[in-house]
Amino acid sequence: MRMRALLLAVTTTVAVTGVPSGAQQGPLRSDQVVSSFDGTPLSTHLFLPPGATDAAPVPLVLRTHGWAGTAESTPHGTVSPLLDAGYAVMTWDSRGFGDSGGQVQLNKPDLEGRDVSALIDWAVDNAPIAADTDGDPVVGLTGASYAGGVQTAAAAIDDRIDAIAPEISWSDLRYSLYQGGVVNSSWGSMLYAAGVQAARTDGIDSPSGPQTGGLAPELHRAYAEFVATNQLSDEALTFLADSSLARYGHDRVVDVPTLVMNGSVDTLFDLTDGNGIFQHVRAQGAPAKYVVFCGGHVQCPYPDADDRQHLDRAILTWFARYLDGRDVDTGAAVEYRTNEAVWRAADDFPPSSAVVVTAEGHGTVIQPGAPAVDGPPRGPTTGPHTTAVPNPPGDPAAFTVEVAAAAGGPLELVGVPRATVTVTGEGPVAHLFVKLVHREAGHVVHHQEASLRAEDLSSDPQQFELALPGVAYTVPEGHHLDVQVATSSTVHALARHPARAAVRVEVTVPVIGPTAEIGGDGEVQTPGPGGDRRAPSPPSDRGRWRLAATAAGVAFAAFAAGVVAVRRG
Repeated sequence: MRMRALLLAVTTTVAVTGVPSGAQQGPLRSDQVVSSFDGTPLSTHLFLPPGATDAAPVPLVLRTHGWAGTAESTPHGTVSPLLDAGYAVMTWDSRGFGDSGGQVQLNKPDLEGRDVSALIDWAVDNAPIAADTDGDPVVGLTGASYAGGVQTAAAAIDDRIDAIAPEISWSDLRYSLYQGGVVNSSWGSMLYAAGVQAARTDGIDSPSGPQTGGLAPELHRAYAEFVATNQLSDEALTFLADSSLARYGHDRVVDVPTLVMNGSVDTLFDLTDGNGIFQHVRAQGAPAKYVVFCGGHVQCPYPDADDRQHLDRAILTWFARYLDGRDVDTGAAVEYRTNEAVWRAADDFPPSSAVVVTAEGHGTVIQPGAPAVDGPPRGPTTGPHTTAVPNPPGDPAAFTVEVAAAAGGPLELVGVPRATVTVTGEGPVAHLFVKLVHREAGHVVHHQEASLRAEDLSSDPQQFELALPGVAYTVPEGHHLDVQVATSSTVHALARHPARAAVRVEVTVPVIGPTAEIGGDGEVQTPGPGGDRRAPSPPSDRGRWRLAATAAGVAFAAFAAGVVAVRRG
C-alpha cells in the first residue's frame, strides 16, 4: 500500500534511467510538496533504489543543500553511492530557499528541525521505509554546510533519527561569524548577499506556486548593525546562538551516532567548530567520529589525498554500522590528513600522544583605523578575501613571536591551539588578530586567524582567552612555527578608530614529533601526569622572517551549492 500511495501522491514520478517504472532498473524519482508542521510547503525529491517495495523496505537518508542552494534533483555526487548501497534518499529545498516556502531561520530546532520531522512523517506514510524492532523508521541524514547544521538541529528533537553525518558544519555561529566581538566580514557579507538573492527570487516559478520568501528579519537587522556600528547586538547574537548546538545542546542534546567531517583550510567553519560537534556527541556517550580532510568552503591548496572518496567511504561505512546494523569497522575515532596528504588515525583531537608547546612574547601594534564596510579594507592586501595572510616584515600593525622549530624531524600540529592575550594602550577600541605562521612557507597555517575586540585600551590591562582555529598541519624538519598578532586582516572587520596597543601573547599548540627548540619564553608540556620538560628559548622576534603573501582560492560557488571543494589547489 505504501508504494501505491506514493505513486498517487506525487506531483511527478520519473524512472531516472529512462526505463518505465514497471521495469525499473535504476532509481525511481518522485517529486512532491510536503506540508511542514506549520503549513510551510517543502519541495522534495525522493529517490528509491531498485527493488525497494513494501515487502522489501529500505532505510531512509535525507539530504538538503548548502546556503542559498537547492536540492539535488538527480542522483549525482554522494546521492549515487547511497542509492547503490540500497538507501532511499530524500532531498529537499530548505525552508525559505528554492521552491520551498517560509523564511530562512538558520536551522533552528523548532523550525528547520521540525521540517525534517515532517519529511520523515511523510516518507513513512508514503514510501517503503524500513523500521527497527520498535517500529521506528530507520533514518539517517547527510549533507554539507547549511545541510550539516540542520542535522544536529533535527537530531536534537527527533529521536527517530538513527545516525547523522554532517560535513563542514558548525557548532557555534557566534564563534564562526563573531569570534571575540569581531565580525567575519568577508564571509558575512558574501553569505548575506547570496542569501537575500536566493531566498527572494528562486521560488518565483515554483511548480507549486510562487514562493517568494526571504531571510528572517533578524538577519537583515544584524547586517545593518554591522554596517552601522561594526558590531552585533545582543538580539543578533541570541539569534545566532539559537541556531547553534553550543547553545541548544545544553537542553536538547545530540546523542545519536555522529560522523563529523570538517576541512582543515575552511575559513568559515574551521576544525575548532567541527570539534565542538564531535566533543558534544562524545560527552553524551554516543558513538562519534571526526574526519579532518583538506577542503571545505575554501579550496584545498595541498596535494590531493582522495579526500572526497575518503569521505564517501566513511559515510557509507558509518551508515552500514548504524543504519543497517552490520558488524563493520568504522575505524579510529579521529582520522586526519595534514598538508603532507597522508591519512593518520588518532583517539581524540588532539591525540592523547600529543604534547603541548607553549610560547610567549610581546610587542606594540599600531591601528590606523579603517573606513566603514563599503570602503576599501586596509591590510596586507586589498579586495574581498576569505583567507588570512601574514603581515610583511616591518609592518607597525603586527609583531611576531617564534613558537617552535622542527628540529630532528617534522613537527605535526594536531588539535585546537589556544592563546591568552593581554592588552593595554591608547584608543577607544582595537581589533586584534592572532595567527600561526609557517615561516619558511610564507603563509598563515591553514590561512586562518582568531579575532578579538578590546575596548577602552587606557583602562587596566585586559586579558582574553581565545580558541584558535584547529590545525592538522606538518611543519617540515628545519622549519619554524611563529605566532603573529596584528591589527590588520583580510578576513575580519577592522576597527574604525586609530589606536596603539601593547600586547602580550601566550600561545599553546598541541604537537606530535621532536620539539628540541622552542621559541619565545616557551616550554613543552605533556598533557598527562608526565610533568613537563623545558627547553632553552631565544628572545621574541618582532618581524624577523621572510614571508610572501599567499591565499588559497575561494570556492564560494561550490559552497553555495553545498559541495565540498577537495580538488588540489
